[in-house]
Amino acid sequence: MVNSNLIGGSSSGRTQAFGAWYEGSNPSPPAISAGIDIGGSKIRAVLWSGKKVIKTKEVKTPKNLVAFKIVLKKLLGNSVAKLGIAVPGRISESTFVSATNLPYIQNFNFAKFFAGAKVKIDHDARCFARAEYVSKRTTLFLMLGTGVGRAVGRNGKILRVKKLEYPERWEREYKKIRDSKNDQRLAAFLGLKLKKIISFYKPKTIAVGGGVATRKGFLKKLQKALRLPVKKSKFGKNSVAIGAAIK
Repeated sequence: MVNSNLIGGSSSGRTQAFGAWYEGSNPSPPAISAGIDIGGSKIRAVLWSGKKVIKTKEVKTPKNLVAFKIVLKKLLGNSVAKLGIAVPGRISESTFVSATNLPYIQNFNFAKFFAGAKVKIDHDARCFARAEYVSKRTTLFLMLGTGVGRAVGRNGKILRVKKLEYPERWEREYKKIRDSKNDQRLAAFLGLKLKKIISFYKPKTIAVGGGVATRKGFLKKLQKALRLPVKKSKFGKNSVAIGAAIK
């Protein structure tokens, strides 16, 4: 059964079942899957056909574990068949081990929570990379939001680099500069702090997503600071959830 409780947006902000789209589909199309992007400030869910996004829903990330579980159930219910989840922290198989920006998460097992569903989880930056990687050129993928997510694509594959699941030591300083809205200073800061990863992996291009990437003129400033071609994500705010859905 397709994710029949996954909800779509509504102008009133109330939960609303996808319902009508798949009504009458028996059996449901096998390519349909759900993807969830769990961020430090927002959770975004998509219903993915294999070629395009059918429906989306975004809610604020809860401040405690009880509310977190309630939100997940409202998003997906109990009838999930195939689900991919992107998380902003450390993982082990189907378990969300921990995340700096979500301190109440400690070894949360999604496979047990969504019992009976085919569940896969991955780091959010790798999910972003999976959705956006369209060539075999070495590419650095950056998620500039609550934190700084990093992933690398090389020879058409997304590298699984465990240390990139951990936050950089300078992320607290990044947040202060980000919140100051001084984009010139932020671009210069990132240009300095990302030198090491750029020197090591030698990317030919950089793909950037997250809320900071939407700031007017920021990507041009970042490109100048990094001295590499910088491109904005093609799927925008759905990229991470899509990457989770197609894992």
